Amino acid sequence: MSFEFAVPLTRKDLLKRTTDTQYVVEEVLTIRQINTQIHGLKAAFRSGPAAILENFDLIYSVLSQLNEVESDVKEEVWNLLVKAVSQHAAQLPALLDTADFDCSTRLQHLNTLKMSAYLLTQFMEAFEAEDTKPTTVTVTKGRKSKKKTSKGDWDWEGERLRVVQSLSQVVQLEIGRLWEPPVVEEEFVNMVANCCYKLLENPSTCKEKGSKEAVFHLLGTLVRRYNHGLGASLKIIQLLQHFEHLASPMAQMVQLFAQQFGAKSVISDIMREIGRMDPSKLVRDNSGTRSYAGFMVELAERVPALMLPNISVILCHLDGESYTMRNGVLGVMSEIVIRELSKGDLDAKGKNARDQFLDCLEEHIHDVNAFVRSKVLTLWLHICNEKAIPLGRWHQLLCLVVGRLQDKSSLVRKVAIQLLTTFLTSNPFGAKLPLDVLKAELEKESARLQEIMPEQPQEQPQDGRPVEEEWSVIQPEVMTALQDLQEEEEEQELIGEEDGLESVVLKVKTLLQQSQHKSAARLVMAAREAWPDEHVFANTGSGEGEEEKEEDDSGLQPDQRNLLEILEAIFVGTTVGIPNPEEVLPASIQEGGTEEGVPEGTVTETEGGEEGGVVNEVSKQQVIVQYLKDSVNFATQMQRAIPILCQLLGSKATSDILETIEFFVSAFEFGLAGAMEGVRRMLVLIWSGEKSVKEAVVEAYKRLYLSPTGGNARARNLAIVKNLTALTVGATVGELTSLEELICELVRTSLLTSGVVTLLWERFALKIQGTTAEDSRGALLLLGMAAGAEPDMVRSNVDVLVQEGLGQRGQDDMQLAKDTCTALLKLAGSQKRKAGCHEEPLRFPADHDMFTGLAGILVNGVENLANPYWIPLMEQGLNVVYRLSENPDVVIGNVIKGVAAVVLRAREAESGQEQAQEPESAETQEEPPTSPTKIIRCSSGVLSRLMALAGHCALRQLVHLDVALTGELKRRRMLQEERNSKAGRKGNTSANNTPSSTPAGKGKDDKELSIEDEMGLAGASADDAEAEYIRKICEKEVVTGSSLLALLAPVIVAVCSNSTMFPHPQLRATASLALAKYMLVSSEFCEAHLQLLFTILERAPQPIIRANTIIALGDLSFRFPNLIEPWTPNLYARLRDDSSHVRKNTLMVLTHLILNDMLKVKGYISDMAACMVDDVSGIADLAKLFFLELSKKGNSIYNIMPDMVSRLSDPDCGVTEEHFRTIMKYLFSFIQKDKQSESLVEKLCHRFRATRTERQARDLAFCLSMLSLSEKGVRKLQENFSCFGDKLGSEDIHNSFCTILKKAKSFAKPEVKALVDELEQRIEQCHNKGMSDDETLQKANKARTTGKKGGQTPGNGLQKGRTPGRRRRGRQASRKQDSSSEDDGPNHSPTQGEEHPAKRGVKGKKQKAGKKNRKTVSLSSDDESDIELFDVNGDSTAADPDGESDQENTDPQPNITPIRRAKGRKHRKKHLTAAEDSFSEATPVK
Repeated sequence: MSFEFAVPLTRKDLLKRTTDTQYVVEEVLTIRQINTQIHGLKAAFRSGPAAILENFDLIYSVLSQLNEVESDVKEEVWNLLVKAVSQHAAQLPALLDTADFDCSTRLQHLNTLKMSAYLLTQFMEAFEAEDTKPTTVTVTKGRKSKKKTSKGDWDWEGERLRVVQSLSQVVQLEIGRLWEPPVVEEEFVNMVANCCYKLLENPSTCKEKGSKEAVFHLLGTLVRRYNHGLGASLKIIQLLQHFEHLASPMAQMVQLFAQQFGAKSVISDIMREIGRMDPSKLVRDNSGTRSYAGFMVELAERVPALMLPNISVILCHLDGESYTMRNGVLGVMSEIVIRELSKGDLDAKGKNARDQFLDCLEEHIHDVNAFVRSKVLTLWLHICNEKAIPLGRWHQLLCLVVGRLQDKSSLVRKVAIQLLTTFLTSNPFGAKLPLDVLKAELEKESARLQEIMPEQPQEQPQDGRPVEEEWSVIQPEVMTALQDLQEEEEEQELIGEEDGLESVVLKVKTLLQQSQHKSAARLVMAAREAWPDEHVFANTGSGEGEEEKEEDDSGLQPDQRNLLEILEAIFVGTTVGIPNPEEVLPASIQEGGTEEGVPEGTVTETEGGEEGGVVNEVSKQQVIVQYLKDSVNFATQMQRAIPILCQLLGSKATSDILETIEFFVSAFEFGLAGAMEGVRRMLVLIWSGEKSVKEAVVEAYKRLYLSPTGGNARARNLAIVKNLTALTVGATVGELTSLEELICELVRTSLLTSGVVTLLWERFALKIQGTTAEDSRGALLLLGMAAGAEPDMVRSNVDVLVQEGLGQRGQDDMQLAKDTCTALLKLAGSQKRKAGCHEEPLRFPADHDMFTGLAGILVNGVENLANPYWIPLMEQGLNVVYRLSENPDVVIGNVIKGVAAVVLRAREAESGQEQAQEPESAETQEEPPTSPTKIIRCSSGVLSRLMALAGHCALRQLVHLDVALTGELKRRRMLQEERNSKAGRKGNTSANNTPSSTPAGKGKDDKELSIEDEMGLAGASADDAEAEYIRKICEKEVVTGSSLLALLAPVIVAVCSNSTMFPHPQLRATASLALAKYMLVSSEFCEAHLQLLFTILERAPQPIIRANTIIALGDLSFRFPNLIEPWTPNLYARLRDDSSHVRKNTLMVLTHLILNDMLKVKGYISDMAACMVDDVSGIADLAKLFFLELSKKGNSIYNIMPDMVSRLSDPDCGVTEEHFRTIMKYLFSFIQKDKQSESLVEKLCHRFRATRTERQARDLAFCLSMLSLSEKGVRKLQENFSCFGDKLGSEDIHNSFCTILKKAKSFAKPEVKALVDELEQRIEQCHNKGMSDDETLQKANKARTTGKKGGQTPGNGLQKGRTPGRRRRGRQASRKQDSSSEDDGPNHSPTQGEEHPAKRGVKGKKQKAGKKNRKTVSLSSDDESDIELFDVNGDSTAADPDGESDQENTDPQPNITPIRRAKGRKHRKKHLTAAEDSFSEATPVK
């Protein structure tokens, strides 16, 4: 054969001849020629695979035109090629086994092999490329189906596997003998390998296990037999860069290379190439970097022992910019630690490597990138789950993880909480970790250790440091003695039969202290001969490197060095024979008690002598003490994390909440101190809007409280009852409310079974032995909570409730009676009825045992002033009566009469003597009235309870009339209308069947009524009539007139208005609340006593009275807004109250009124802004929350800003400059619109001319610096430069304008920069001029101050020849305000110094206030005549400076306050509900 086939680099190379012996394709056949010659090709291949030598051009032609050739032809050629390769592979072994064969035969088989392999690989790559092309997708019935690449039953996946196996069969032969010299050429190897790599690029190949493993084995053979290792390494790197799905398959393939084919160098080559990569390129190519990182981590997981020697080449990426690569390297370290360096038989080198890896992982817990921090914590989580963390690292690692709980990244916090939970569940210290128990156990075991410790020599100090210094002094002498020591002297008998180990050690130390060094050395040598196995005389090796160097320099032999170390240990006292009390566990146990065996420093039992037993006991006790110390440290660190985790329960990130819930559940199960606090705080999350959070809370409480183990069903249910009852003990009102929602959720989801409910009833009724009164109340609370979801639970057991809770037990335990009333209220359900619901409400007769028992408890217990639960019981009892009684007036009337009779009995005891002053102490009040020395008119405690009863009765009567009675009338009317409509339909039907006999007039009336009904006027008119009737009753017959409540009104008013006669704080607090509740009922009563209520608000000495009164005034503002509106300044005045409780309540009430549009936003809003710098953080947070909500209501913040700046910058306001800036920084953050900023720039600039002090100018400049100015804003600043130019001499004002310019430059366009530069030049010019003239200005100001007359302000930037005149000031004061000004004049609300509006006309008040508040300021030029003065008390307007009416100009006349009336029944019902809730928030009087 005259040619040799050369594997081409590209397919077209076969068409060009470069050498004489090279094979070249003569002609590429056409499609027609191919179709005619294909049958001849089939016949030729029947002779064997050598036919390819003659028919290569035909197959090449098919390959070149593969897309145009018919499918049958392609399949036929493909099958022929596969068959030829298989046949050739079967023929080659016989040929290769022969010792020698001629050159022509070798060349023929070589060309056949290369040609068939080349064509086969080319066809494979072509078919693979066609298979991976994006194909059209047809959707049929919701499913996607790909079109097949060819017709027929062509299965490419099966064909691919068959061909790869055929190629593997070929390369496993000794085909190198076909080449001369006998080495397979690299081109052939690369041709086969590249085909395999091409197959791996297809994700479907990697998913199919058979094809993937066949390709791996083929490549492994090439690596092992044909030196393809380096090429494979480079190709793997390239594939990882471009195909992210290959990370895991490549790791699997490299593992196969290393373990089955012995190609371990491939790992080194790949790691070296990854280590050499440019970090900047890794940052840009994040996809490739992610593949590299995933590949390294999985490879370390598969072959950690082979990755350990190569990790050093990739450590450089820990300092690189790519966080993904850092994650990869750290992941490699963690896998090596887990799978290779966590074994128990590690040598020193392995321990050192492990410690270095763990140190690196600890350092990157504080990495700058949040993804790295979260990844490292995840790796530690994996290490902890695998129990590969040495015991000595737990404490330090726990400190680092607790610090990450406050990370700014929610992802890091999530993993940190998970890691803490895993630490807790995987801790090596115990299943229970109560800190107090562990500390007590530690103290006990430490004391026992001290008891069993052998006595120490008197000469040895406790700390050992002086002994070490003494040893350093005598060490040279000891070394000299050892050098002079003679061997023959060692044979003397120095140890007697009675001498023990401890006595010998003490004798050696005594000899050293007496400077008898040779004798001590000889005694040690003799003791070593007597006890050769004792650790005391073993070669300790404790000397450090520097000391060993010194000993070597001194010329000591190894045995002499050993003696020196033993003598030093005995002298210092660090031998195990004489333990030190402060000695802790050996280092080996601290490093990892689970990895090592018996610690090296622990002495085992000796065969003889008591000393060995003592030493062994001490070592065991030391281990126990050290274990307890580690346990206490672990529990302490966990305890430190609990406050932070409690805060995370309120996080905005759902992941934080979910993980924290899981932690607290685990902490509670482990008995961790403080875990109960977190469990209780979890309760409030039952109100979360996130479904996942709510489900997690329910699941957590189910796991903690509803899943007991062991015992029968009743025992488990009893355990559940006890667990739930424990939650009610010590719970706050908020926690009980959340617990009620949780119990309702458990009832709805059937998690609270009927067996548990039955046991709750038995526990309430004291049917279970050992139940206490507190347990009974807890069971009753839980029953009341469960009844919220299922009222039938209480309805079926009303008699039990009344008999137990309102019977004799209720007489003795008012708290039980109150909880009974709470449970009974569940029968009434919600006051809001569903539309179309005509169900009759559940009511009981007035003589029911429920009401008689309740009345008896209230009347009989009113004199028991020592019981603080009477008033709470009274309020709940009245709620029960009004919600469940058919005649609540009768029941309540009897109660009031009974309580009044108790008061009157004390009065009847008087014998005509003068009225004695009421005692203030409860002890004096309870003395019998028959005593001759004490004549008491009545007890203030009993009187206060009577007033509380009357006040709450008035409120409940109002609610009853306005809500319950109205709803019942409406229900009855709707039922009547339904009956009439049914009767009408029947009448119409009968009328249609009979002749009409109705008179004409009656038919006309019916027609008008039907029209009225269709328009809905009949029901509306009835509603209005009923509402008017009920309103008249409330106005005239409840608290006024001759009713029972009206008779008590004078008493309440008398107590409130006469603080001298009634000084008792409890009495006055109750009376003020009762007065406010009376005022809620009738507007006439409210108007008559409104001044008295405000007097109490301002002058009551007790903060609790003022705090309750402000809440009541908030409800009055909703019910009677017209009456309260003139007193608005008095409401705002309480924001400056001395009591933080009063300030907080005032802020909450005003927030509620303003945000619900019941109070107009006016100039007094600056007082609320001042609350943002309150000393109490809670008040400051509430104020910020108010302005945040106010900013969502249109342009409200923008409208009040000018006036807010004026008021807060006034020196008389009392806000410091620092606080002013804090407030303005927060408020100006809500000014986001450019138009608002532009308008504020002009308004603030104008106010510079009216400033009276430099502080005001500084404040205005600071406010300007807070704005983000657009191009128009900069132009406004330029146009109004004359307003503030003369103020730029101040350094603070100049700095503020520099801040404005800096902001403007950051976004200014090129055409605006010229304007900014010009403005900057003018500012700098004025600033420099002001600085140079500072001394002159000070003198001028001094002269002006001397000559200044009352009310005159020095002119701002006076021009030459201009002097402010009195006529000018008069004209300025009389001029009408411009429509674009910010101030609309003085406010018209009464202040503390003004007369009450009822005593004078509102018009006259406004005029007087205007004259009082108008400021007269002289200006320096005519240009200033249109600029409004700096009016501190003026209100701000929202008028746009351009006079345009747009959406921003929402408040053109803020000084005109529209009076909002209560509209309709719906508003009144809403108000009454709010009033009832707010009075429940008022502090109860006990």
